[in-house]
Amino acid sequence: MYKLIFADDEALVRNNVSRLVRWEENGFQLVGCCSNGHELLEMVEKDPPDLVITDINMPFISGLDVARQLRSDFPTVKIIFLTGYDDFNYAKQAIDLNVTKYILKPVSAEELTSCLAEVKKLLDNEHMQSRNLASLKSFYSQNKSVMQNSFINSLLTNEVSDGEAAEKIELLNLDFLAASQFQVAVFMHDGDQNEDWAGESPSLMNFAVWNIAKEILEGRQMGSAVVHDEYVVALLTNAGMAKSKDWRNEVLTVLEEIRATIEKYLKFTITIGVGNVCGRYSTISNSYSEALSALGYRYAIGRNRLIVINDIEPHRQNVLVFSKEKELQLLACIKANNRDGVARMVDDLMEEASHHASMEQMISYTISIIIFIARETQSISSNGEALMYLGDIRKILDMKTVEQLRDMVLELCYGLMESITENRQNYCSEVIEKAKAFINDNYADPNISVGMVSQHLHLSPSYFRAVFKKETGTTFINYLTELRMNKAKELLIDPSMKNYQIAEAVGYSDPQYFSYCFKKYFKVSPNEYRDNLMNSGKP
Repeated sequence: MYKLIFADDEALVRNNVSRLVRWEENGFQLVGCCSNGHELLEMVEKDPPDLVITDINMPFISGLDVARQLRSDFPTVKIIFLTGYDDFNYAKQAIDLNVTKYILKPVSAEELTSCLAEVKKLLDNEHMQSRNLASLKSFYSQNKSVMQNSFINSLLTNEVSDGEAAEKIELLNLDFLAASQFQVAVFMHDGDQNEDWAGESPSLMNFAVWNIAKEILEGRQMGSAVVHDEYVVALLTNAGMAKSKDWRNEVLTVLEEIRATIEKYLKFTITIGVGNVCGRYSTISNSYSEALSALGYRYAIGRNRLIVINDIEPHRQNVLVFSKEKELQLLACIKANNRDGVARMVDDLMEEASHHASMEQMISYTISIIIFIARETQSISSNGEALMYLGDIRKILDMKTVEQLRDMVLELCYGLMESITENRQNYCSEVIEKAKAFINDNYADPNISVGMVSQHLHLSPSYFRAVFKKETGTTFINYLTELRMNKAKELLIDPSMKNYQIAEAVGYSDPQYFSYCFKKYFKVSPNEYRDNLMNSGKP
């Protein structure tokens, strides 16, 4: 049963539609009806549906603006527009927003039922394509694009010369790589899955993820995806993007669509690490290493989300990450501030090597680990102070036992862990203070949004939302609304100010929307609040 929300500002339309349409017989559950765009977005935020049917001309927030917000934050939600105006401009905007259907009012129960059948068929097909394990297995065995995948994998792991890469791209008809900007994202399964996947191999799950990622990326002309070692890797490019478009935001949007689609249809979650943008084929491997490094923060930041390396490590330099699996796992424990995990990983690293190496080889091996830690310390820190944790590397030459080497590595790991934790706390606090200051300076702007604030802070919107809620204990919208309402309450003390003037002063271009929000927040209208002030004689 698919979930549906219906929105229309006319009570008669809402009542007739909810009463006359046999939702469940058509495969849908009507989970809510609302009368304005504000309520609709709140309802979707609380429990995202499969389908939204909304009038275009909605109070406070139009159906078009609702659709833009849904496309950004909930890309898998289908949308049907209702309108009483046969306006070409509306139809064009609906097409641009990838709206499923555009229906003119008045709409009959039969017409709406027919639309529901079309949408259900579309949802069923998407569901079957994403979750048909037999089809996935068959396609998996038949996939033979060896040369293309081999070349893309070489870009991820080796520093291929730009000239050599350009020749192979033309030879292999990899048109999406004929670009000027590249960015790598790595998808990691979070370990949560439903019973449909019980007993299935990780390789098949990776193939399912690859199938969705490749289809969405190539459909949007934003790159492609490969299975590389134990990961699914997306190589994003701007070859198919118009020059006027904001490619960074487009990348984040398409990756969020992939994440949401996988969660919805495959019934398990993934975390996506995103490296920095690079401009040459020979530096794509750096972006891949950075994407892997970003995944190391998934336990600290949270799983089932995008983690952009530049959000976490804004001063990161383009250094090569020591790419052995266990050392990446060690770094993940360090970033997660997991002391027990660090101790276990160091024990594993040293024990595994000591079985096959002399003391001289163990010293060389330990030096390589220390250099790896030094590189990470230098990348994460905005200055060289954290390198002081490394001490004098010459001391290692005098060590006689593996236990001494282990203790030294462990001490350096703990030092790096403390440095990362302190830097992250300081950085998050600094970011939130800047965000609060920006919001306080711009709350009167009716267009202020998460996108505007995150752009000011040079952060991705998803990371800003997560950090803001973690640091303040509330969402951006709630914080902004509380600030605006308290400012409005102060202005209502002045009897010379009209309600529309107060609404404009606190960022509401629509006085009715201001009154709606004020009453919802304080349980009284602005006029009632002002009357209470006058009657009490107190400000």
